[in-house]
Amino acid sequence: MAFDIWTRVYKWWDLGSYTKLSLTESFGGNLTVAKTDLGAKIWQAVEWTCGYLLWKNRNNKVFKKKAWCAPSALNEIQITSFDWISHRVKGVHLEWHKWLANPKEYLLAR
Repeated sequence: MAFDIWTRVYKWWDLGSYTKLSLTESFGGNLTVAKTDLGAKIWQAVEWTCGYLLWKNRNNKVFKKKAWCAPSALNEIQITSFDWISHRVKGVHLEWHKWLANPKEYLLAR
């Protein structure tokens, strides 16, 4: 499930294939397409959002027997990361339609 969700996030960001095999690799912050510190912070927020929601929904599945499907997971990641970045990252103004259609452009943000 986690691999499927990360694959969907990479596809949404147009980053090619997701090939990470461990948590360290997934949260390493080594995304080389981020050309600025602000772009790296934006990507890190998306990584952390994925991790948080994977953890939260894994616990919901184990303890509350609630299922989480990958398509709705991507939607929740898009909404939550947009909200978190919009309210917590100084110097960035996200536009919802651009966030959904081409978030990769924010990796070049200054």
